[in-house]
Amino acid sequence: MQNKHIFLWGSILALVLLAVSCKTQQQTTKKPKGEVILKFKKESVTKSEFERVYQKNNGGYEEAKKHTAEQYQEYLDLYINFKRKVFEAEEEGLDTTTAFKREFETYRKQLAQPYLTEKDVEERILQEAYERSKYILNANHILVKLPPDPNPVDTLNAYKKIIAFRDSVVKGGSSFESIANRYSDDPSARQNNGYLGYFSVFNMVYPFETGAYNTKIGSVSLPIRSRFGYHLIRVNEKLEVKGLKRSSHILIRIGDRYGAKDTASAIRKVNELYNKLKNGADFAELAKEHSDDPTSAPKGGDLGTGRLLPIMDSVKLKLDLDGYSKPFNTAFGWHIMKVTEESPIKSFEEVKPELKSRVERDSRSRIGTEVLIEKIKTETAYTENRDVLKEFKKSLDLKFSRGVWRPDTSKSAFYQKELFSIGSDDKKVTRTLQDMIDFYLLRPLRSPKLSAAQAAETVYKSFTEKELLSYEEARLPEKNDEYRFLLKEYRDGILLFTLMEQKVWKKAVEDTVGLKKFYGANKEMFQADEMIDVREYRSTNDTTIKEVLTLLKEGKMEAEIDSMINEQSSLAVRITTQSYEKGKNDADGALFTKPIGHISDIIQQGARYKVLVLKEKYPAGVKPFDKAKSECITKYQDYLEKAWLESLSKKYPVQVNDEVFQKLFQ
Repeated sequence: MQNKHIFLWGSILALVLLAVSCKTQQQTTKKPKGEVILKFKKESVTKSEFERVYQKNNGGYEEAKKHTAEQYQEYLDLYINFKRKVFEAEEEGLDTTTAFKREFETYRKQLAQPYLTEKDVEERILQEAYERSKYILNANHILVKLPPDPNPVDTLNAYKKIIAFRDSVVKGGSSFESIANRYSDDPSARQNNGYLGYFSVFNMVYPFETGAYNTKIGSVSLPIRSRFGYHLIRVNEKLEVKGLKRSSHILIRIGDRYGAKDTASAIRKVNELYNKLKNGADFAELAKEHSDDPTSAPKGGDLGTGRLLPIMDSVKLKLDLDGYSKPFNTAFGWHIMKVTEESPIKSFEEVKPELKSRVERDSRSRIGTEVLIEKIKTETAYTENRDVLKEFKKSLDLKFSRGVWRPDTSKSAFYQKELFSIGSDDKKVTRTLQDMIDFYLLRPLRSPKLSAAQAAETVYKSFTEKELLSYEEARLPEKNDEYRFLLKEYRDGILLFTLMEQKVWKKAVEDTVGLKKFYGANKEMFQADEMIDVREYRSTNDTTIKEVLTLLKEGKMEAEIDSMINEQSSLAVRITTQSYEKGKNDADGALFTKPIGHISDIIQQGARYKVLVLKEKYPAGVKPFDKAKSECITKYQDYLEKAWLESLSKKYPVQVNDEVFQKLFQ
């Protein structure tokens, strides 16, 4: 039931918790439009508002229409509790705290970002990314670096140099690799001749990615400009992703916490595993037993169908169904991969949400923003005074581009001149030259290679863009219902989270006196049969496990056994601690009758063998507090919340309009 109690903010927190502005808070007290289904003393909720929240959290409108009155009622009860908790948070002033306001300002801006772009352009970019995701490229490149803010001379010289390199390859017969090795500004080119390996959409900066996808196999691109400088790209291979492949892997990592302490032992271990596969061993079982990937190992090495490291994707593409790779290395360690399933590639609509999320974190999102900037200028009657900017540029020296310029106090009147305006009438916003100077002083431009005029133009562009987007952001609640609703949901979500943390979660964990008192008063909740802790020695080799058993009976300590058995093969034996409750997944029921220190016989489970050493015994009855603590905290939280909700129901009574309730989703 705990998940149901927190249904609304659960999905909210899965994104990013956000608050709402005072403007939005005021909107919640306005007279609601439409039929009212809930009426609190403080606020009313309309049928359409409840339906919007319900369908959003229950599979969409069409699915919600199929639900029963009982399902609607259950959700309505949860929603009422949700509203009461939010009212209580407001009553306690949580929405007025400095921490809340600071968090709101940060997250509110994040929430607005997807709306501060031109949707048509965004759709085109998403479609482009989808089409590119159907291929993986393999390429080399040559780089001629440019500083972050190059002046025209730097840019021209770099362009001439990259053209000369291209001519040497295309017309002069020089190999691409030799030019990359000798002249590329990418330091790694001295070792790899400019080889980049495999990559796909989103793996490279956007201009480079575009240049690579637009270059034919075996050809050398024209110069490609990115923030790093100019590139030449030679595409060596283009692999088509014909379908969606599900893959698994075995990962052998290197380090003190892993079985392989160094590269040599990792190579030995992965080759042992590869040979076992060639001799018919089960891939999933080997992954469960030996993979160092804690996420995939329990699932037999399963990686799902999503994107992986580019080199792993390239290996996967070349594997047939049920085929496995030779060992290969990545930054994470040594891998062996297997393709376990094949299915048709997902449609654009299916992957669109994921693509959108990635585009928003990528430089290509700037394209939509730049188009939006021009649109805002047109819609808001934006006007600028370039003469003021021109005069300002004349007054500057190179200190401005170095970021150390300070305004001349004798020119304060000039600095108050209007630089540009946005909007009209009562919504008109004006910005002065002084405003731009303040912007510069907070974010000094440090581009010494730029002239003072170029630096001023750069600052002006950044400043105007910031102000135009801020103006548009302020208009969003009026222009976009979806954004306005999200603001309120996230505001309520963060208030609810903060209050629940104070009243329930944190209290249940930190109130050790109350927790133990609850445990003492409710011991019947924590009953268990006999329990034992055992040290488990596990192997897939019966000879090895026999050796382990012999050593244990000779009184050898765990560290000695680990060292002796794993000396020849790091895969030989795995040692872990396990807890068992009698009748529930117990490895050997007879162990419950044995004394502490008892060593079991060899137990075979499928292809595995194990020996158990009894470490601790717990009698049937109430679990000791330390064994029941985690479960006790959860039950104590439920207890605290139930008592709290009872008090809130009295403090915030509600009237439900049954007539409107009967018309939900009609």
